[in-house]
Amino acid sequence: EGWQEVPDTTTYDNAFKIQWEEFLKHVATDSPFPWTLREGAKGVQLAELGLQSWAQRKWLNVEPLVS
Repeated sequence: EGWQEVPDTTTYDNAFKIQWEEFLKHVATDSPFPWTLREGAKGVQLAELGLQSWAQRKWLNVEPLVS
């Protein structure tokens, strides 16, 4: 009823693998790397809050990380 099927023709590579390759390229060529350890910590915080939110069945605030 009003829904239209969309073909699944796009394949996506593993995001972790892509970011790991970017990091290795940065190390090998001494080029800039856009993500810091702090950005990684924010990603871990978000993943943990996602699991906690799912377990508690409620929205949770994402607080700023303390330096």
